[in-house]
Amino acid sequence: MTTTPNARAQTTNATSGTGTQLPPVTVESDKRAKRRVATGRGSRRQRAAAATTRQREAVSTPSATSVGDGRDSLKPLGGKLPEPKQLIHPATQSISVVERAQIEQTSPTGLLDVLATVPGISVARAGGIGGQIYLRGFSSNNFRSPLFVDGDRFRGRNTLQLNYFSPEEIERVEVIRGPGSVIYGSEALTGLVNIVTRTPTGDPNGPFRFTGGGWSAGYGSAANSWSNYDWVQGAGGGFDFLASFAGRGGDNYQTPLGTAPNSDYRSLGGSIKLGYTPTLGQRWELTLRDYTEVDGRAGGVGGAPGSPYLIVRQDPNNVHMARLSYTGEFDGLVKHVESSFYANYFDTTLTTTNNTFNAAGIATRTVNSNSHVIGPLMLGGRLQGEIPLVGPWGATKTTFGLDSFNESRPGSEQYSQTINRNAAGAVTSIVNTPLTKTGPDTAQFNFGTFVLHEWTPIQPLTISAGGRYDWFNTTTDLSPLPAATLPAFIGKQSVDAGAPTGSVGAVYRVLPTVDLLAQAATSFRYPTNSELYSATATTIPNPNLQPERGVTYEGGVRFHAANAELKVTAFDTQYENFLQTVAVTFNGVGGFTQSRNVGTAEVSGVELEARWQVTRAVNVFTNFAQLRGTNTVANTPLPFLAPYRGRVGLQYADPDAGYSVLGVVDWAASKTRIDPAQEYMTSGYAIPKVYATLQLGKLVSPQLGDTKLIIGIENIFNTAYRDASTFANVSYPRTLTNPLVEVGRNFTVKMQHTF
Repeated sequence: MTTTPNARAQTTNATSGTGTQLPPVTVESDKRAKRRVATGRGSRRQRAAAATTRQREAVSTPSATSVGDGRDSLKPLGGKLPEPKQLIHPATQSISVVERAQIEQTSPTGLLDVLATVPGISVARAGGIGGQIYLRGFSSNNFRSPLFVDGDRFRGRNTLQLNYFSPEEIERVEVIRGPGSVIYGSEALTGLVNIVTRTPTGDPNGPFRFTGGGWSAGYGSAANSWSNYDWVQGAGGGFDFLASFAGRGGDNYQTPLGTAPNSDYRSLGGSIKLGYTPTLGQRWELTLRDYTEVDGRAGGVGGAPGSPYLIVRQDPNNVHMARLSYTGEFDGLVKHVESSFYANYFDTTLTTTNNTFNAAGIATRTVNSNSHVIGPLMLGGRLQGEIPLVGPWGATKTTFGLDSFNESRPGSEQYSQTINRNAAGAVTSIVNTPLTKTGPDTAQFNFGTFVLHEWTPIQPLTISAGGRYDWFNTTTDLSPLPAATLPAFIGKQSVDAGAPTGSVGAVYRVLPTVDLLAQAATSFRYPTNSELYSATATTIPNPNLQPERGVTYEGGVRFHAANAELKVTAFDTQYENFLQTVAVTFNGVGGFTQSRNVGTAEVSGVELEARWQVTRAVNVFTNFAQLRGTNTVANTPLPFLAPYRGRVGLQYADPDAGYSVLGVVDWAASKTRIDPAQEYMTSGYAIPKVYATLQLGKLVSPQLGDTKLIIGIENIFNTAYRDASTFANVSYPRTLTNPLVEVGRNFTVKMQHTF
């Protein structure tokens, strides 16, 4: 499958009190020619010739040994690191791509397992498929490393958004490491993740026919987990389509220390993509997607310290998605245009059981709560174009565009029951709180416009410069609000603010095989509507909050030969205006808290990524990340950062054989530089994994066609380990769930058939 032409809750503060705690945690084979060809005033013959040329360029390989196309796990990976095909980015930007072949061969449980292979990312797991990521030091849970889907912002469930995607429906994952605000606006403070979903193949210009399909079924021993994916596609009469269904499930998973309670999950989802090509080089695409899941938070953010103290479940967690996009190629000044409009609606019911135990281990108090998080409804879109020019001053490419979103977030509804018991465990009272709306309706509107200009005055040098400006408007209702804090809202029910960002960088090719890269960029995160207007009986809203800001300086070197590539990036980022919860006096009365821009931090590190196609069949690859973060207000380490982590792997894949073997070791160094008020120390680990893909149609019988058996064993030595990024509740002792122990030895098997 090739890419299409448009390929390019509830909240809890983990830190409170003084302004020295940083940061707060919020819970919550190709059958179709490429269509991106020249159209417009040129002749049909010229357009066809251009299409043929571009198609040949797309399928050409850089060398005899770099034969992998990134889609087939039976093929060698090749000596080139994959490049993003959808994200717009400066040439100096640090970007990693996880290809379809890697996803296919390792049979990951969810998107978190895919992202854990990217340098600079660590996973803060919460259960079987739940959790967040830390990207260059800060969590997606804090809206500082957003998720995009097919190039559009996917906002609305910061603690749950990574749960929604079955790995089988993902074509590739593109990760910007470092500031992305100059193109993608608010929240791309430390980078962003873009999921590119699978797209139909086939020639839409002929008569309609079904062009393929397939199914897969998998099993994992650690959680008795199962997965199923079914899909079918067709094309003709100017149209093409791909329809799919995905299901996943698992019981509580096994660790070397025992069963992780409340880590089970069940999920079902389906989607359809319908494309229309009215003329060569033009394409419309409609995507509809629906997803529902039920899962538990065994620990981590929102779940620590875990059962039996705290039991949290999403039951259910739903999302409904619709997207309409257009891509066109033209002969005028603007050669390429993309646009899209999307609508996403979320709905989640969060159930929580909070137990208090006495010294004898008897529960003396149980609070059961049910929170219905309604919405938000997200409406948004983008429009962008490209202007490439060649003249006596050199070659230039200018990318410009605008994007916008509107988030309508109704106030949540909640009811609770409190059961009090005596020291012997006998019930003494039961107090029920009826279903009540717990917050006002809020809305946030954002409009941003950007331009990115890249100039190559001489062949060895490319200079990049970009700028963006965003405007925000946030509004709130006044009901229901606590009477004590209501005066803080009067006259501030609507606030406006702007935020400029920019970047400048250069690539200098000192040798045919060596490039030097440097960049300076700013980034920002504008406070959400919930943060601006958060209010309880003791919490004062702050509509005057300003964007959190970062300034990043990074430099690197890239070595690229015919069969090998190495990228090394070093960076340093200074952050200011971080939101902190501080104690305040309101109307002469103490005992209140308020969010304010008082936090500062510094994060620095080094990231490395490399591939080497040693022989026709043998590939060696690795990545590495070193990270150091400091709260510069309190001069304490930033919590939940992995100081050193990496991956090393070896692939054997003879292009003429019917099998491939992949061995990897994921490792991390111990973490002793901690803030003991927020986290525990973690030990280092090295976790070996082995996977094999067998082409049964070649090894067993041609009648089996394209049928693959994919098997693996993970955590071979059943090592007990914890990720340094897993959230801990230090008010409780360290246990299996506080912080959460990772999955033990796991045998995986998957059968996959494509027709």
